[in-house]
Amino acid sequence: MERYWHIGARNSGRWMERSYNVAPTSQVPMVLLNEKEQQEVISARWGLIPFWWKQEKLPALTFNARSEEAPTKPMWRDAIRQKRCLMPAAGWYEWNEKEPVKNSAGRAVNQPYYHHAIDNGVLAIAGIWSTWAPPEGEPIISCALLTKEAEGLVAAVHHRMPVILAPEQWTTWLSPDTSLELAYDTIALARQDFEAYRISTDVGSVRNQGPHLIEPR
Repeated sequence: MERYWHIGARNSGRWMERSYNVAPTSQVPMVLLNEKEQQEVISARWGLIPFWWKQEKLPALTFNARSEEAPTKPMWRDAIRQKRCLMPAAGWYEWNEKEPVKNSAGRAVNQPYYHHAIDNGVLAIAGIWSTWAPPEGEPIISCALLTKEAEGLVAAVHHRMPVILAPEQWTTWLSPDTSLELAYDTIALARQDFEAYRISTDVGSVRNQGPHLIEPR
């Protein structure tokens, strides 16, 4: 990622080993603009906690945000205007509800697919982030990825997909000076150059890790 985003020594995040099965609430890499308006990679909790959160129990199911709803939903509307980020990934998983199969335990599950760029390059998923200060302890930086209605080959597997931006869109998306309208223009032009294939049902358990999870089946 350091070479891909040309960030060199500007990275301040804690580098993590590559994960083949990332679970919500895990630490993930996140690209944002720092105070010098330079792209920087940091570590963030996957599952957004808005800055105004007051409850003792942290919000659940805040790892994905529907792009169509983000400007109006209280959970997302502040971040989508001022705190946009990119979440790097090699690909993503989706499960086809119309394709039931048996897993290694003999249980009926949906067939998982691995989606990736046709050129196998790094994907930059559009996201939003926030900094939350708990009553005790250090501030927590968290993030959520944006989704949109699936198009093209992706729609044959699932009705939703991440919003994935091309390099020429990154600066516009990341800048806090970009208007909401212009930011959403980048979503309308999101990438569609992906392919997918069936993979092992082992990916259904976050305990399973390793490159075998993305091998074609």
